[in-house]
Amino acid sequence: MRIFSKNTRGLPVILTIAAIAGITGCLNPFAPIEGDVGKKIWTDQSTVGELLDNFALAYDYRDSLHYADCLHKTFEFRYYDVNAGHSDRWFRETDLKATGGMFHAFDRIDLEWNSVPDTVRKFSAPGDTLDFLVGFNLTFGNEVPLMGYARFSVSMVKPDTLFRILAWRDDFINE
Repeated sequence: MRIFSKNTRGLPVILTIAAIAGITGCLNPFAPIEGDVGKKIWTDQSTVGELLDNFALAYDYRDSLHYADCLHKTFEFRYYDVNAGHSDRWFRETDLKATGGMFHAFDRIDLEWNSVPDTVRKFSAPGDTLDFLVGFNLTFGNEVPLMGYARFSVSMVKPDTLFRILAWRDDFINE
């Protein structure tokens, strides 16, 4: 049985199409953009510094699953509602929806922590809660960075071996 006839004029065209399909067949159009591969890696959140690193990576990679892993099941976000003129809050489920929407709305998000003290970064006492203030710069796309402060309450709650955020109060400053 012959696959090709004696007339092989169409063979170069078929081979060219097969070569192109073979080369481009390895590309995945649904794969995420990787950026600086290997420079930033996920941690096991065994210290507060590692929790903050994962939190920032979740923003940078727009990864809602890793972001959710940074929040305790009783998480509470507190903020000042300028329009209503009073403080307000929401809980984990609402925060995950809002943050997921933000992750989908921007092609690039960059979160940088400013001057996290070593005592905070290295904190690793299971069962103890640590409250601290940290400055941040948050950039969406190519916009001017937003600057502010986050007041976190974090803990490694047993039986979990990961630090998670219990509460976050946003002290936003637009300079």
